[in-house]
Amino acid sequence: MQLDKENIKKIVGIVSFAILLNWGLKNPEFVGGLLSLLIGLLLPFLIGGGLAFVLNVPMRFLEHNLFEKPYARAMQSKAPSKKGQSAKQNKPPFFYRAKRPLSLVLSIVLVVGVILIGTFLIVPEIANSIVTVAGSLRDFPQQIHQWSQQLMEWMPQIGIWLEQLDINLNTIDWRSTITEVLGFLQNGAGNVLSTTVNVAASIFNGVVTGFLALVFSLYLLLNKEKLSSQAKQILYALLKESHADYLVRVGQMATKTFGNFLSGQCIEAVILGSLFFVSMSVLRFPYALMISVLIAFTALIPVFGAFIGCVVGAFLILLVSPIRAFWFIVLFLCLQQFEGNVIYPKVVGGSVGLPAMWVLVAVTLGGSMMGVVGMLIYIPLFSVLYSLLREAVWSKLRQKSVPPTKYQNKSRK
Repeated sequence: MQLDKENIKKIVGIVSFAILLNWGLKNPEFVGGLLSLLIGLLLPFLIGGGLAFVLNVPMRFLEHNLFEKPYARAMQSKAPSKKGQSAKQNKPPFFYRAKRPLSLVLSIVLVVGVILIGTFLIVPEIANSIVTVAGSLRDFPQQIHQWSQQLMEWMPQIGIWLEQLDINLNTIDWRSTITEVLGFLQNGAGNVLSTTVNVAASIFNGVVTGFLALVFSLYLLLNKEKLSSQAKQILYALLKESHADYLVRVGQMATKTFGNFLSGQCIEAVILGSLFFVSMSVLRFPYALMISVLIAFTALIPVFGAFIGCVVGAFLILLVSPIRAFWFIVLFLCLQQFEGNVIYPKVVGGSVGLPAMWVLVAVTLGGSMMGVVGMLIYIPLFSVLYSLLREAVWSKLRQKSVPPTKYQNKSRK
């Protein structure tokens, strides 16, 4: 290897990276604190970017179907403009020039409306369920007494064992017990005050962060073409053209994949919630509307989300009828199998182009590393990586001229 200018730069970069990596491994606390500080400073912008990405999906749909398509049809239906027609007459109408802010407002109204409708459908049912649970708890001690009597009749040895326990209340040091309780209450008053201050500060920080995130997301959505152009200019100015082309293509692929996954996940959740509502209404299950809406919302979490709604729904139905709770679980398993094998691969799996096995791997890793957010991020992220790896593998196979017979298995007849 010749020690020219380019190779010297590469060697200096590798050595510098090795020194920084070694220093970071020896000082993990400082690096962790620095990362926490950076994340705290960038948190409003990270939340705003995520919010902008979510709102961009319905905004792009509304902008294309409510403004661009009608304007294109109107322009095609008009006669060709005359040569002497002024530029003012060729100016697009106001509704077309205001397509971006109008689409953004409609998207915000749509998202907020869906959340409010879901809340108003679930909250009254939850209130009724709490009343039902409270009524059931009144009779709970009597049920425990009946269960204990039945248990004694079934296993008399338990009663003999309880009688052998020697519990003498006179041996308890009530003075020290009361002293400890009073000390705990005194210390608890100070803890409550400090906790109240901390909660108030957290609420204030949350409001400020949410406001900054909302403003930042609106700015991103209203100027997304300009910002995208500026980002491309920076890439082409700092990197080689081939490397910049590759990064731009990866960014476009990631944007398309994430958008398709988000829209597909929402469609899948609506379909699953509708299936549960129809089937539970036909079979006369209680709380059909609330459980269906709850399952639809929790189904936004890939693969495992609907099971959360199943647990809550089974518990609510259990308070009414244990037999119906059992049949609800059977119904859930049947619809979940139909959704997982028929609906999800066609609606979501096809939109991201990721095999079912890798979807499960992505959800598992994302959930273990980042919780619910990781489940939502890792599926499209794995899809992009899977597509890039597949392209690289096929490119290498074509370069090496490897015949397909060496890596393709023959199908069994």
